[in-house]
Amino acid sequence: MYLLMPMMMRLILIVIFLACFTSRNWPKCNHSIYDYMRLLPPKSSVERFLEAVKRSHARRDAIARSMQSAPKSNSVKPSSIPVTTEGEGEYLTQIGLGTPKKTLTLILDTGSDLVWTQCLACQACYQQIDPIFNPAKSSTYKPVRCGLNLCQDLYITACPAAGCQYLYEYGDGSSTIGNFATDTVTLGNATSIPSLGFGCGHNQTGSFTGADGIVGFGQGPLSLISQLSNKGVISKRFSYCLVNMNSQNASPLLLGDPAVTSAPPGVAYTPIQANPFYPTYYYLNLTGISVAGTPVKYPDGTFTIDSTSGNGGLIIDSGTTLTYLATDGYNAVIAAVKAHLTYPLVSGSEYGLDLCFDIGNATSLILPTIVFHFTGKVDVVLQIENLYVLVDTTGPIICLAMAGNDGFSIFGNIQQQDHLIVYDVNPTNFQIGFKSITCG
Repeated sequence: MYLLMPMMMRLILIVIFLACFTSRNWPKCNHSIYDYMRLLPPKSSVERFLEAVKRSHARRDAIARSMQSAPKSNSVKPSSIPVTTEGEGEYLTQIGLGTPKKTLTLILDTGSDLVWTQCLACQACYQQIDPIFNPAKSSTYKPVRCGLNLCQDLYITACPAAGCQYLYEYGDGSSTIGNFATDTVTLGNATSIPSLGFGCGHNQTGSFTGADGIVGFGQGPLSLISQLSNKGVISKRFSYCLVNMNSQNASPLLLGDPAVTSAPPGVAYTPIQANPFYPTYYYLNLTGISVAGTPVKYPDGTFTIDSTSGNGGLIIDSGTTLTYLATDGYNAVIAAVKAHLTYPLVSGSEYGLDLCFDIGNATSLILPTIVFHFTGKVDVVLQIENLYVLVDTTGPIICLAMAGNDGFSIFGNIQQQDHLIVYDVNPTNFQIGFKSITCG
């Protein structure tokens, strides 16, 4: 029975997915998949976008600090770096935890591994969306013993008599501390997976945008997708399609083989680059950038991973709002965009952005598009909505939703919106696919 259970769960999942998502009716569907994995879009307002910009900068800086402090070896396990200040700008998903099931609303984060939520009894908890999870009321909750692999896979742990405890500290001072445990996770109304490892946080600093916690979708062994794959529940594949930040619709999220097999025609795949120094992150090889159809010139190696240190490269990350480009590439892109602007430039310092302009006297709005070129002749076309954001309604002022960074680059979630993005992380494929599509 124990050996058959993962296969039965996998078949249940596949039936749900295939009944719901076909190339003909994707992404609209009334089946239960939307009930068990929904990505809830952020609310629309200029103020909340500007808060998201601040958090995006903090996340970028925190990732940089984690890379600088991590030991340089192939066995490094970098800590996760979630967005940690108040506001909107992230995408949330819902899962069930415990027996009986309690619904959790968690930040979807492809840039981290740990799945965690706030738990009673609280030593220090912030106000969250749902009632705080009480492990004492779950009949399937079980603390993890220190000698188990689940505990050893944590980046920072302690092992008192109560069992495995974790500490995650982030570069901006936020943190979560608690017990590492297992419990039943429910996806939708029927599909339950026993003994999934998660952090039960009793002491948090920061607000994590008011979400109940984080669900990591990184490549490490503790992420949701890795644990489900290791249990044989699904293959190591998932996809999402982020709606525009101003939309009130839900973004579809698929797990397992249907993420690939039910995708519409025309998904273009580029290989994931391995970076043994920072194995959590999904790196892609950016081979070029075009602005208004013209290739941008920047030094060779600008977006290359350094084989001796792991620095550099480009990470695709659902938890970072903006796109950050290595300095030489960013400066070249800014210069190319400016060359196509006919609107007066204004300072973007109060918005936390570099390239801003006043369109108050404009009779028409003509802005250049940008294309990111990846290995495999994969061209990700960024439309106006993926690039320019209204930051001040009194001006009105528009800014480019990108920033510069020393070293590594990040492909953020504004640029991912209205693209189907397929993560095929099975070792035989190890690739990410893109297709421009209206997500919701």
